Amino acid sequence: MLPSATPDGYSIACLEYPFPGDPAVSAEIIVALHAIVGDAGLKTGDTDTESFLTDWHGQYRGRSLAVVMPETTEQVSQVMALADAHDIVVVPQGGNTGFMGGATPDDAGNSILLSLRRMNRIREIDATNMSMTVEAGCVLQTLHDTTEKQGLYFPLNLAAKGSCTIGGNLGTNAGGLNVVRYGTTRELTLGVEVVLMGGRILNLLGGLRKDNTGYDLRHLFVGSEGTLGVITAATMKLFPQPVARATSFAEVRDVSAAVELLHRLQAASGGGVEAFELIPADILHVVFHHFPEIPQPLATRGAMNVLMEIGSSNPASGIADDSGETPLQTIMQETLATAFEDGLVIDATIAASEAQRRALWDVRENAPESHKRSRGVARSDISLAQSSLAPFYEDMVAAVKTVDPTIRICGYGHLGDGNLHFNLVADERSNSEFDSKKDQLYELIYEHVAKYNGSISAEHGIGQTKRAQLAKVKAPEVLDVMRAIKASIDPKNLMNPGKVI
Repeated sequence: MLPSATPDGYSIACLEYPFPGDPAVSAEIIVALHAIVGDAGLKTGDTDTESFLTDWHGQYRGRSLAVVMPETTEQVSQVMALADAHDIVVVPQGGNTGFMGGATPDDAGNSILLSLRRMNRIREIDATNMSMTVEAGCVLQTLHDTTEKQGLYFPLNLAAKGSCTIGGNLGTNAGGLNVVRYGTTRELTLGVEVVLMGGRILNLLGGLRKDNTGYDLRHLFVGSEGTLGVITAATMKLFPQPVARATSFAEVRDVSAAVELLHRLQAASGGGVEAFELIPADILHVVFHHFPEIPQPLATRGAMNVLMEIGSSNPASGIADDSGETPLQTIMQETLATAFEDGLVIDATIAASEAQRRALWDVRENAPESHKRSRGVARSDISLAQSSLAPFYEDMVAAVKTVDPTIRICGYGHLGDGNLHFNLVADERSNSEFDSKKDQLYELIYEHVAKYNGSISAEHGIGQTKRAQLAKVKAPEVLDVMRAIKASIDPKNLMNPGKVI
């Protein structure tokens, strides 16, 4: 006979969530979880768990036995040991800002949703080694603010930086705005701490930039979307804080002109390009429709535009000369002037203040939210060689127009590293049934990505949204190796099943 309360007063009777299977066994598991994480670390009622069990876009809604929020790596280990002993599925979650449903459980209700949000300590900042060791629940914006106070820079930069966590960034190998200069999350990672199913802790932390002692397991877990283990902490690279930037918004002739402009700016700045974002007219329309308070960068909305930024940690780069321009602004101005003469650039503006810079970035950073507010959207996160970007874009515009000429073609994003968020958005004035065309639109996108030897996922991951598509585009031999890795580390398939493979 199960008691109505544990010795420390946690009442089983107060639980609102229905237990799957044997209620007595489920209740015993809840009591055991409570003993590990306490009141603050356990959520079971529908009201308390709703935000954890629904993804950011509201596309997926799952059920779980409980939402468990450990505070230490040892608590994670104990939870994982308990889950292994009772064959309970574990779904790790960071800030729950992902796009692919990778952190949402299914509706079986027999899983533990393991939220790392309470593991939010910065364990160490080693300024001499230019590294920091942080726990998985640290919010990205917090890492920016903390390192900036010490004159250092953590360059991973996403639109969701105010709510996404470094654990989630690691799980999906997030890219973001500054990949062109600093690389993806994987390239910023020096080491990780991982808890495996059963409770084993792999301490792969450390600030070494070279360690050639066998298989580099950190790269195995970064980008694995919680399907192999739970990343609880990581050691990340730091850089000198940029103290000067030059930011410009320019209308360009077309995508090929944008790529050429990128190469010219890279050469002129000595590799100082920190961000280079493609912004077509359709995405300007969608952003300004939902955010009319954002000022338009140029007098007219050009068919194709770029938002670009160069930076330097050299203080002299930010000192204005007699003309009022800094050296970086001069580089930007001269590069744009030459590109204008050569017909690559049609119009441009250079931010003269931090306020103007922020206004330009508002256009780009509000793009994801503007799509969320739209009547319908088919999202994609593709990667192409820079040489393929222009022909891919031209082919896709023609193909989409044959399906529905009113669709807003918002192929925007990180041109500097070949990553486009080629989103197709329903026009607010159209009466067409957009949802009925989504499958056809996705087929067109993936067909053309394959034609140009690209990737169906650049930084958002596979999750559950793209799992079927991954099976179509990956070679069988590659999938076999991926399954073998999964089976060797998680033989019971308890770590975030139904995701990736």
